[in-house]
Amino acid sequence: MGKLEGKVAVVTGASQGSGYGASRAMAREGASVVLVSRTREKLEAVAREIEDVGGVALAHPADVTDRAAMAAMIEATAVRFGRIDVLVNAAQSPVIRTAPIADISDEDVRELWESGAVATLALMRAVRPRMIAAGGGSIINFGSGAVHNPAQYGVYAGVKAAIQAISRAAAIEWAKEGIRVNVVFPMSESPAADADFALGEGRAEQVAKGIPLGRMGDPIEDIGQPIAFLASDESRFITGTTVALTGGLTYLR
Repeated sequence: MGKLEGKVAVVTGASQGSGYGASRAMAREGASVVLVSRTREKLEAVAREIEDVGGVALAHPADVTDRAAMAAMIEATAVRFGRIDVLVNAAQSPVIRTAPIADISDEDVRELWESGAVATLALMRAVRPRMIAAGGGSIINFGSGAVHNPAQYGVYAGVKAAIQAISRAAAIEWAKEGIRVNVVFPMSESPAADADFALGEGRAEQVAKGIPLGRMGDPIEDIGQPIAFLASDESRFITGTTVALTGGLTYLR
């Protein structure tokens, strides 16, 4: 049996990058996984990958900024599986993350906040009653090491800092309900990382050189598997903290 056997996990941003890695790793550990992102074709491809190796997945295309769509997703999850034990908030708008704060547009600021901190908080609050009914749960939110070096990433880093603060508050306030809340900093191979690297020649190599382990993380093995651990009862005494999955690049203190 896997460490998540019998658990039901909702993953936003599940179609690529670290959200994809979390979905695959948790399914491998026995969880039934509800896959959420905006692109149906990508989600269905991930669902097929999970099902082809004996896992259980439900593809639910939706925009995390749409409250009605998220409510419908939670209801569909309850109808199919009867419970929610795990929430992984990996979704974030794909708008450019590298932008001086004097130059970024109001529209991009709004999109980053709405798809990041606002959507993360809304979905945490929406799944809370289901987790209480299930006897507790685990929420894993996505932060970023950009909070420690925010120049040129100011708004994006601000969104991620807000997610950290909200997560810490929820961890303390919801502990009595058996709900744990943690944050991860993923340094993963992903389309978003590729887009960032494309901004300058040699940027990918420069980033890799700055990582002590010398490479970007694999979405499933290096990012997804630690998330599966945080989702499981093996981490039952871990809450309100941030885990850097960055190959040694980020030092948390």
